[in-house]
Amino acid sequence: MFPLPMFATIPVDLESIDSRHAIPYHLAFMKNTILRGLNNIYTLACEIRRDDPRLGPFLQYIAGYCDVLVLHINMDERLFRAPVIADSALEKVLGKNCVQDMRRVVRDAELLKGLAQEFAQHPGNYNGCTIIEQLSFGNEFAARSWTQLHSIDVRRLESAYSEAEMRRKLREVIDAFVHQSDIAFLIPFIRSHHDRKTSLYWPAISPKSRMIVLCLAKTYARSWELAPYDISTGRERGSRETKISMHPSF
Repeated sequence: MFPLPMFATIPVDLESIDSRHAIPYHLAFMKNTILRGLNNIYTLACEIRRDDPRLGPFLQYIAGYCDVLVLHINMDERLFRAPVIADSALEKVLGKNCVQDMRRVVRDAELLKGLAQEFAQHPGNYNGCTIIEQLSFGNEFAARSWTQLHSIDVRRLESAYSEAEMRRKLREVIDAFVHQSDIAFLIPFIRSHHDRKTSLYWPAISPKSRMIVLCLAKTYARSWELAPYDISTGRERGSRETKISMHPSF
């Protein structure tokens, strides 16, 4: 059911706190951008018709979004299954629920991307209802993400890893995420789908890097006109959201 609710977060600079405590919030912030993207696609699919000049940018936006979603799921698996230190992965410390079976979500996201690409080639066949029907995986993604986030027990992390070990692991996964993505889409996507009222610190970005983001945004400029937030100012373009709470041990 849309709109999908957001995960609760904290407004502090996650780089300034213990990385073992920060990890669920790093994940929640990213998952919220994914959920906002799904909500946005749903809203736009209800509005945009075949003769709408926004159709081309919208379909490009959907295809890029699906790539971000699938890569996010792959990076989640890498975070929890690849060893933090020798023969010690987060899955072994936190239990099996921290790695959710997202195969159906990935399959449906790839089908959605294919549908967007097909409509881009044949705009006369575009049907917003077909797009909406293909978004049903959103509920499963949200539910499995909730289970995953609630499996993260920071006390277990504290007993298994040092702060430096966890910080190094997080940086490794973030770097892999960036290097394996279309950076011209990923970085502007994150900036235009993050509610800065929830945190001015996430994602961590320097003043110099902000200028780079604006340059990157030019590649898919018309798609970002459809995004929930203005990349430069963070101004909300208009949406309704609810929040779901996270585990108090966070």
